[in-house]
Amino acid sequence: GFEGIWMNSGNVKYFDAIQKNMDWFVQNDGSIKGYDKEEYNIDHVNNGKLVLLLYRITGKEKYKKAADLLRSQLATHPRTKEGGFWHKKVYPYQMWLDGLYMGQPFYAEYSQVFGEDNWNDIADQFVWMEKHSRDEKTGLLYHGWDESREQKWADPKTGLSKEFWGRAMGWYAMGLVDTLDFVPAGHPRRGELIAILRRLAEAVTRVQDPKSGVWY
Repeated sequence: GFEGIWMNSGNVKYFDAIQKNMDWFVQNDGSIKGYDKEEYNIDHVNNGKLVLLLYRITGKEKYKKAADLLRSQLATHPRTKEGGFWHKKVYPYQMWLDGLYMGQPFYAEYSQVFGEDNWNDIADQFVWMEKHSRDEKTGLLYHGWDESREQKWADPKTGLSKEFWGRAMGWYAMGLVDTLDFVPAGHPRRGELIAILRRLAEAVTRVQDPKSGVWY
């Protein structure tokens, strides 16, 4: 949010606020205070977007090292049999809608900045999540999917959670939009991601309150 305000206003105080906050975490050697790669928590990757911003603007090596550290987590992060990132090591075999927001925009921006071709892997994450979580009747996406079918919340046949969660569909939609900012315009998988976003947008619009314009 602060990045958007800074870019739209040109007021450097917003960039300074980002840098001040991130510098509390990112040490001079590129290590990240409180971060443990071995936790394999996809949520911890999300703030890597700000590390990449700081590297692109300042060119400081510590920010590149911090981004490389988060990228290394994705290189060894546990995955489903198909290849979908687990939400966390302590949530084995589970993919959650919000995990797509937490991991993929950073993965896409890192790929663009450093010239890595990870576009198929990035697209697959969204495709697999939609494939497993989409309700054919409503078009809405269930919040979580457990490949192992072992969780109490998981349907024993489908592995899906029982609920649709508006906030989680918001995470997933924002993850798609932010990722598409970096997917090359001519890449053959870009159209797949746009199609997923359109399907989801149409589905959530159907359950929007027509009077207030908000969701329950």
